Amino acid sequence: MIFNNFGQALRVSVGPYALLIAVSALIFWSLGLISVLGEIAAGQVAPEQLQSFGGSIIIGVLAVVVLAVFVAAWVAVSWHRFILLEEYSGILPAMSGRPIWPYVGKSMLLGLLIVVLGMVIGLILGLVLIPLSAFGEAALVLGGAVISMLMVAILSLMWFRMGVALPATAVGKPIKLGEAWEATSKVNGTIIGIVLIIAVVSFIAGVATQGLYEIHPILGVVTDLFVQWVNLMIGVSILTTLYGHVIEGRPLID
Repeated sequence: MIFNNFGQALRVSVGPYALLIAVSALIFWSLGLISVLGEIAAGQVAPEQLQSFGGSIIIGVLAVVVLAVFVAAWVAVSWHRFILLEEYSGILPAMSGRPIWPYVGKSMLLGLLIVVLGMVIGLILGLVLIPLSAFGEAALVLGGAVISMLMVAILSLMWFRMGVALPATAVGKPIKLGEAWEATSKVNGTIIGIVLIIAVVSFIAGVATQGLYEIHPILGVVTDLFVQWVNLMIGVSILTTLYGHVIEGRPLID
């Protein structure tokens, strides 16, 4: 889906993210924070110096976060609509008449639900660690790692099952999260397989990227950006495919 439509994938994503970078730089420049952020990154700012810029940094970060959420939704909506409605993009994907803010709202609702569920599941699974403490620190660390991976798998499964509501919002046919959960019940096994594949590939990509950082920071940054882009597009593509299959009755494989 992505690499057979690589040019369109770049059109819906590169322009918005280039705009995000430019506007973010403009925001921090207008607040007089460009040099300060560079010094913070280099670890050259003392805590007492940082306090004098605290308010400006908070304002700048909040503004950039809101902008970043909007841009991510803009890209996702454009990609959903390209795959499902065959809407092609120019240098910048269209915003007018697109349900970008409703998409942001549905994403935040789903994200909040996942966070709450994650806290509950984490509390339950965390109780398993209590008896493991009797077997020493190694058993506790191993148990914690296994539980963390299990939590990620469970929450990812929930995200993809309920996340089908996102492409529905993107194409102007919104459904409730509960309806998305019910509709994806018949492909539960497929989604579990997807989650496992993503987990393995993400782990390998993370290790490889870290190794490239050690070779040269620029090489690591470029690779990291590409990996993050692929992760975003794959996640949106999976939701698009699941929506097309369980809601519109399209085959999983053409």
